Formats: sequence, structure tokens, C-alpha cells
Amino acid sequence: MREELETQAETLGLSNAVIFAGIRNNIPEILGALDLFVLPSLWEGLPLVLLEAMAAGLPVVATAVGGTPEVVVDGVTGLLVPPHDPQSLAQAIIRLLGDPDLRRRMGQAGRERVERHFTVERMVRETESLYEMLLREKGYC
Repeated sequence: MREELETQAETLGLSNAVIFAGIRNNIPEILGALDLFVLPSLWEGLPLVLLEAMAAGLPVVATAVGGTPEVVVDGVTGLLVPPHDPQSLAQAIIRLLGDPDLRRRMGQAGRERVERHFTVERMVRETESLYEMLLREKGYC
């Protein structure tokens, strides 16, 4: 949808304010340059991009859809807003941009949450546990 989005940005007079960066290999550097991360999705599974942003110490503003509330603790690691509510989204962004101390606290809390709850080791351990339970239920163990 790149062409359509570029046309929309131009139509709205935002061509100078929007960057269509394409495929990037330097995401850690980009995240390191941000003050906060915004994910205004209308649907999500478990948004890995939020885990990446939080691991980089960024506070997040995201819509409360799909697995996002499992990742973001509202008011602790970021701010959750309803989907289809641009005013709430804008207010949350403005709130964080206007409060550097809150951004720092939420960013630190987000990093700690990812380190505590979303590690590869934990994912493997929980997947193994699930397989073992299913195998026991079927009488294979």
C-alpha cells in the first residue's frame, strides 16, 4: 500500500513530515532515537514490535486490541487507548511527550517487564510444558 499511503500523505500536506523508510536493518538504532513508540492498530495478535520497543526502554501508546493488553500494562509500561479513537490516541501521545519523567519510568518498567515475562527461555519452557501436558492427556507419557 506504499503508493496509496504516499499519495494520501501528499494529499494531506504531510509529505515533509512522514518518512516511508522501507525495509530497515538498523531497528535498534531507530528505536534508540525515539522518545516513545505508538502502535494504533485496529487488530493484533501478540505484537512483537511492542516487545522490541519496550525492550529498548521506550514507553508505548497503543490501542487495546488483541494481545496488546497482555504486553502493555496500562499506566505502568505505557498507555492503552480504545481503537477507532484518534482523540484518545492524541491525548495519550501528548501526555507522554509532555512528561519526560513519566516516559522514563514507563520505559524502564517496560524493559523490566519484557526481561521478566517475554524471554525466549520462558517461551520455550512454556511450550515444552504445553506439549508435555497434551502428551500426558493422550496417554503418551
